[in-house]
Amino acid sequence: MRGTKFLAKAALKARLSGAKRRFQMVNVGACDGVLFDDVTPWLHRIPHARAILVEPIPHNQKRLRANYTDTGRFIIEPVAVTKSKGTITVHTFDAAALEAGTLPIEFIGCSSVTDTNLMSGKNAWGQADANFNKFAPHLRDIEVPSETLQTLLDRNGITHIDAFLVDCEGADWIAFEQLDLERYRPGMIKVEVGALPAAEFGQVVVKLKTAGYQVGFQAEDIWAFA
Repeated sequence: MRGTKFLAKAALKARLSGAKRRFQMVNVGACDGVLFDDVTPWLHRIPHARAILVEPIPHNQKRLRANYTDTGRFIIEPVAVTKSKGTITVHTFDAAALEAGTLPIEFIGCSSVTDTNLMSGKNAWGQADANFNKFAPHLRDIEVPSETLQTLLDRNGITHIDAFLVDCEGADWIAFEQLDLERYRPGMIKVEVGALPAAEFGQVVVKLKTAGYQVGFQAEDIWAFA
């Protein structure tokens, strides 16, 4: 897979060049940085790699920090990315129910600011989900702080991005729309589009194609390479 080749090449380059130019990742919607994630764990394999890991859910932040303990290299931004600074309501699941196994562990990555199918009692095809009544009592709405993407990049002194990831369960375009591709031009971009409406799915593709990226699709993700 091209993504694996890109990351493996980055790891080799980092070993040969040392810390002259650090590999830098920005992950918006990082969850715990491990579950169902085939990119973020590469941070442990790329010497001197640095990352901005954006994750608004407190429970996920704890798991994320446990998985990425180096606070000098791995910065956790405990916010949601929105069009303006403020607070926003996020639909999520009860942390205790997740840890106890009452809910499937994959639900840890399903928090969203949008009414995704899962949060609305529908399956992936938009039909009524017969299992919804089992986990609906564990749904929670929480308020989290929010910032614009550029604010986060500026606050952390980001001048280059090698890999940019977005997995925001339906709010992916809101975050990706704000990335200045001309300024940062990441070598690799991965955007989850499975929960996006058709119009926003199209906008992601158009933004990438217009910027000259090579675009491919795998499962619910768009992969793009400069």
